[in-house]
Amino acid sequence: MILGKVFTALLDALLFSIAFVVLKCTWTLYKNYTNPLWRLKGPPRGSFFWGNVREMWTGHNLTDCISQYGRAHTEAEFFGRPNLVISDTKAVAHVVFHANDYPKDEAMKYDLSELVGPGVLVVEGEEHKRQILIRRQNPAFGNAHVKELVPTFFDKALELRELLVQECASNPSGYHTNALDWMTKVTLDIIGLAGFGYNFHALDPNVEKTDLQRAFDAASDSAATPFRMIQAKIPFFRLFPTANTSVVREAQRCMDRIGARLLSDAKSMVALGDKASSGGRDMFSLLVRANTSSDLPDHQKLSDRDVMSQVPTFFVAGHETTSASLVWMLYALTLAPHIQKKLRQELQAVSTDTPSFDELNALPYLDAVLRETLRLHAPVSATERVATKEDILPLSEPIEDRRGKMLDGIRVQAGDIIIISMLGMNIDPAIWGADAHEFKPERWMAPKAGVTASIPGVWSNMMSFWGGARGCVGFRFSIAEAKALAFILFRAFEFELAVKHEELTSEQLIVQKPYLANDMAAGPQLPVIIRSAIP
Repeated sequence: MILGKVFTALLDALLFSIAFVVLKCTWTLYKNYTNPLWRLKGPPRGSFFWGNVREMWTGHNLTDCISQYGRAHTEAEFFGRPNLVISDTKAVAHVVFHANDYPKDEAMKYDLSELVGPGVLVVEGEEHKRQILIRRQNPAFGNAHVKELVPTFFDKALELRELLVQECASNPSGYHTNALDWMTKVTLDIIGLAGFGYNFHALDPNVEKTDLQRAFDAASDSAATPFRMIQAKIPFFRLFPTANTSVVREAQRCMDRIGARLLSDAKSMVALGDKASSGGRDMFSLLVRANTSSDLPDHQKLSDRDVMSQVPTFFVAGHETTSASLVWMLYALTLAPHIQKKLRQELQAVSTDTPSFDELNALPYLDAVLRETLRLHAPVSATERVATKEDILPLSEPIEDRRGKMLDGIRVQAGDIIIISMLGMNIDPAIWGADAHEFKPERWMAPKAGVTASIPGVWSNMMSFWGGARGCVGFRFSIAEAKALAFILFRAFEFELAVKHEELTSEQLIVQKPYLANDMAAGPQLPVIIRSAIP
């Protein structure tokens, strides 16, 4: 009798759960397919499950869709959920300057947290304000401290130059190599020393990878799997562990152990204060110093766990983005030998191998080449946000919807996903002119006043470092590092693409990287031929 009642209760609970799930799914699908965003133009929705997702993974280009469907259009995600894609500067500015109303969506936070933990790249609201306040008050992110780090940039750049000189001497017809591999190693060494006071020795062929490097590599590789992307978008699939799940967890534990050790060392250095004769000037130590300052109220201070979470954050922001920028600069200059030659002439006219921070910034063509690289090849080409309430996104100019009605704003509902195409703004002919798709550094030598003022970026009126309250606080570090490395490399070597440029494609995982289209399994790469150009 009792067993019968228990069985009946369990059966009722199961049926209720099934009914709830069915109703929930039905309601979700109804909302997806009746969402007002479908009034906007866009590509065909694709299949029921995939929507336009597979096209995006297999070479679908947001900028092509922007050209065809406009600066505000709709694409389909899983189960017909609409994504609003925008590159309209007024709409983007509205999202950027109302960051609390448009945080990162849950899928993006899940993906980032798997890689970097609960750092400033992931958290939102008051927690983000608290973490960003500490970082903005940190002198490590100001020009004064970046100037002090320039010698570190040059030390590693010169070490790389010597290695490449040796390789070129052994290969008189040209040294064939993967440029991405070298850029990854040198920027890893730089962020290790400048970021944590931690020497990776990545450029030393006789030194094996460190535990932190292996941990981050493992976590990064796991981010590239299609199933991981599905897990990010559809939480139900996170219930199913994969081989990569254990890899990610072990990588996170390793980063936690190393972060704890770095924190302990930094605290010891800070405690010594003026008694410390050297060290303690890396960004992480300065962050710890700022966080323990007596001038900072206790409620604004970060916990040890929060401080430790900045280790992988620094790693991503200070390593992945700069290496990607340099690789794309190499790519662009191999396609434009005359620009590469002009840049080399400017660099070789400098009388020293190690110019100062101010001398680097006084090189106009180097500055123009870097700006043009980040315009055409932004390391992060697009990002996602989610609306937390009903709102209207204003538009810089009206658009026509599927019914032929002109709209001067787009109504969004709570839960709507918004994809911001930074690259779409960076190559918009309406902003940059008819030659917007061309690599043309000269456009920066005498820029038209006010042409790009509508783009709300923190640097050079581009979105390459985002904008507003969530703008990249380390952009000065990244720019100075890229300039120092470019100065040494293009002064000493000539670079030629080792494959036809049509054979290359790109994918964005953490950042946008080049791949060989017929050998995606080999991972990101940029095959080049390097020859000495030392006078």
